[in-house]
Amino acid sequence: MRFQLALAICLWCAGQSSAQRVPAQTEAIGGGPLIAARQAAIADLPFHHQIDVETFRKWVAISSQCTMAEFELFLAPLDPKEQRLIDKIESLAAPIVNRLHFEDLREVLKRGQLSSYLMEEKTGSHLKHTTPQLENELFGAYDCVFASVGPPDGSPQYGDVIIRLRDSVREHGWATPFSGMHFIYAIRHRDARKMQRMLASGTELPTQATNPLSLGFDDRLHFTHYVVAEKHWEKALAYHAILVVRSADDSATGKLVEARFAKLLEEDDPYEFWKTFIPAREKNLSLEEAAARVPFGYLEGKFDNQLKSEHFTAIEVPADKLAEVRSWPEAQAHLPLIRAKWANVP
Repeated sequence: MRFQLALAICLWCAGQSSAQRVPAQTEAIGGGPLIAARQAAIADLPFHHQIDVETFRKWVAISSQCTMAEFELFLAPLDPKEQRLIDKIESLAAPIVNRLHFEDLREVLKRGQLSSYLMEEKTGSHLKHTTPQLENELFGAYDCVFASVGPPDGSPQYGDVIIRLRDSVREHGWATPFSGMHFIYAIRHRDARKMQRMLASGTELPTQATNPLSLGFDDRLHFTHYVVAEKHWEKALAYHAILVVRSADDSATGKLVEARFAKLLEEDDPYEFWKTFIPAREKNLSLEEAAARVPFGYLEGKFDNQLKSEHFTAIEVPADKLAEVRSWPEAQAHLPLIRAKWANVP
């Protein structure tokens, strides 16, 4: 009886602490805190299994497959137009684009690669697009290179230089339908900016789960359910588009959303398709105009530590900076890739 009681107490204590456990890792992994949260969620006792990159990738594939199956279940039955969109979008690889601030371009050309925050730290130079520490706390963002999946010209808020990436980079990537900052703010309803300011000032976030500025196990576990493996990127975007159009009401704005959806089914030019799928942001739009241009979907791609220039298909810079860039010594090895952005691209 005493042995059984002692065992019960040990199991209870293990269960109470499981939410705080982070298994040992053989190496730094972007997404490591997420797989650690899944480990702790499925058993009260620790697995004592070291997480490496290969294990993480296998977990991403499993988790993504489960998410896709749930989409299929909860969206069923699909009408013919919705099925047509899925078929079409799977035949049009989503653009994978990194945006960069112009003042960072010379350093990227010098290195011949895009680097994660931690790789930048090792070289002693941080670029302007510093990854928020809050995202590192959430999913290990300091070990990731980021790119948008879907917008044909990337996301302008991250810089005025466009680096277009080969589709093959997806083989080592994973994605979520938003950034970590957006997740904390819009999904978890926390003051993400205040939390980031605290971390940036050297102040640790509160540990009590009830504190509105805390970040912990429940947040990471929730975020795991948005992880999408590369082979599901297009299908995930299609499913999100179906949700958006189903949510459109019978207003004039709703009818415009439905008209854009119909246009997708007839558009065969990949650039125009994705431009319609995710319209470029415009300033000074009315609420109705902005609602009519709601993106049908978006994914933020995360990649391991570095993307070398051999994965670039183009480096597009503001037209008035083209001659300057092409004159840089660091640019000479990359001249075939460097060109001016189109005039109407922000």
